[in-house]
Amino acid sequence: MLIKCPKCRLVYDLPDNLIGDDGLKMRCSECLEIWTAYPEDGLKKVVTSPKNIQKMFNQVSKQTDNLFTEEPIKPVITPIEKKTTKMSAKTNYIVNVVLLAFVLFSIAILLFAFRYDVVRLFPNAENVYSKINISSIPYGTNLEFNNIKTREYIENNVSKIEISGMVTNVGKYISELPPVKIDIFDKNGRLLLSKTENLSLPRLESGYHILFKTIVINPTIHAKSIYVNFENKK
Repeated sequence: MLIKCPKCRLVYDLPDNLIGDDGLKMRCSECLEIWTAYPEDGLKKVVTSPKNIQKMFNQVSKQTDNLFTEEPIKPVITPIEKKTTKMSAKTNYIVNVVLLAFVLFSIAILLFAFRYDVVRLFPNAENVYSKINISSIPYGTNLEFNNIKTREYIENNVSKIEISGMVTNVGKYISELPPVKIDIFDKNGRLLLSKTENLSLPRLESGYHILFKTIVINPTIHAKSIYVNFENKK
């Protein structure tokens, strides 16, 4: 009688009269499973006669022939796999778009922050900044007054004060030149009159100088001090 272990399926060949109606308690030598075997659990023995062997060989031959004559089965992609592939492609597209936007935004920030250096290295870039309404030339920065002089005189019975000097760009960037503002104060620090004078050039290169001269007509006799500065950008 053939008895099979219910756990590891190992088959034991036992004498037919060994297992009674009350069963036989067994322990598997392979997996150590313990169970009770009954006569009805026995497996049928296969008798291998020459005729049976020939019959089995013919059946196997027919089955192997079908393997070479039938068309191969094509794998079927389920809708879940298609959906997963589609979602993966969409996710990759979104990630690429976000990364591209981040790179472009970073480049724009850098071009804005270093616009003065960009224009200094590539002067034609100023036109590009102007088209998008961004100032790329500093206004009145790193400018200094030098050799300020005043001269009072009378011309055609008119009292005048001539104020002259020099403006120097001490920075590394080209700078727009704001108008020069002349303020005249009395001895108590009260503003008596104010005058602005545009310079002869709209901008000044780094390290260059420009002369200026302005004349104040009929200054008050109470004038005691003159203050020279640049007019603030409006």
